[in-house]
Amino acid sequence: MELLFSFQEWSYKETFKISRSANANSALFVAYIKDGDLVGRGECGLLPQYGQTQQDAEEGFVLAQTLVREGLSREDLALRITNPSVRNAIDCALWDLECKRSGQDIWTLTGLPKATSIEVDLTISVNPVDKMCADAVIAVANGYRILKLKADKNDVVAKVAAIASAVPGIEFIIDANEAWDLKTLHDSCDQLHTLGVKLIEQPLHHQSDDGLIDYRGPIPLCADESCGSIGDLDRLASLYQSINIKLDKVGGLTPGLELAKAARRANMKIMLGCGGPTSLGAAPAYVLATLCDYVDLDGPALMLDDRAHAMIYKDGQLRCFGPALWGG
Repeated sequence: MELLFSFQEWSYKETFKISRSANANSALFVAYIKDGDLVGRGECGLLPQYGQTQQDAEEGFVLAQTLVREGLSREDLALRITNPSVRNAIDCALWDLECKRSGQDIWTLTGLPKATSIEVDLTISVNPVDKMCADAVIAVANGYRILKLKADKNDVVAKVAAIASAVPGIEFIIDANEAWDLKTLHDSCDQLHTLGVKLIEQPLHHQSDDGLIDYRGPIPLCADESCGSIGDLDRLASLYQSINIKLDKVGGLTPGLELAKAARRANMKIMLGCGGPTSLGAAPAYVLATLCDYVDLDGPALMLDDRAHAMIYKDGQLRCFGPALWGG
């Protein structure tokens, strides 16, 4: 087998803003694993919140090229490659290749029932409140019933109240991306609950979230940046009621499936998250999404363009990918 990889930048429809950053483009790598005439593909993004850089990923892929020539398996990845994003792209490319080798689709190989469509949320990025309200109205007009609101620490309740007034009856997820402190959380949770907020994602920094042990608010909390692998689960179960699984964080579909099953055994709910993937990165995540309670898989919907054979968003639902894209 031979591993090739490329770095690409895909433009968002408009600058995507969260509490800690603003990006006009999504930085992605594509892995291609060739075996004779067959090619498996996988995609990954970068994780700058953990100090990851483009150079780190490139070095990881170069190391992996030798290992793939030696016959690297999905089971070997976590032991041989330290960068989880690189592992994700290679893991997904190996799944795609296995589908092509076997003539079976990803649903058959994983044993999961195929979902023809899944309800997803749409993310409203950090902007002046008038802009966030306008974006929410457009999203609801396009059929979305769940909105994920990116939030910094400023005027949280007032902003959510304005958006809730603009789109009555809609459910909200609040994603603070580590920007809050305990006081902000405690002061706002009751009011946010009355406004239709069903989940608060990563309110505190992932290295300073032990204080959540005392949280007794009415809105469940979801660990995102704090949840990097199955090894984090025991600690998180005492602090959060839900975890966010992203393939780039955990290192691919293989460990993602393992983490989802472990979270279920721990009686935790599961969100399927993403960074800024095209449909190539969203397709393997969609497989995992069939096991999840919340599906935040709107990355391709935020892009200016997408891959050939792209996945389709319609009426707040993401339609299943076809075999020409991945996993067929």
